[in-house]
Amino acid sequence: MICSNCKSSRIEEGVAIGKTAETGNIGPKSSKGIVTYVSQMYCDICLDCGELVRFYIKDDTDRKWIKKPGSFGTK
Repeated sequence: MICSNCKSSRIEEGVAIGKTAETGNIGPKSSKGIVTYVSQMYCDICLDCGELVRFYIKDDTDRKWIKKPGSFGTK
């Protein structure tokens, strides 16, 4: 993999995306019945310039994805 920003090949792969207070995953939401799931997101980072080369999930992608924001007051 090559960084599109600086053309470096020094890419750290599979870095988990998280929060300072580990209360759950950050990632795309899906639902099955009345249960909502959040898939853990990962990224690949260029070690030379800090560019986030890509974001991805490792879960099954054949899901009913939730496309509307979840917070009150958002559109």
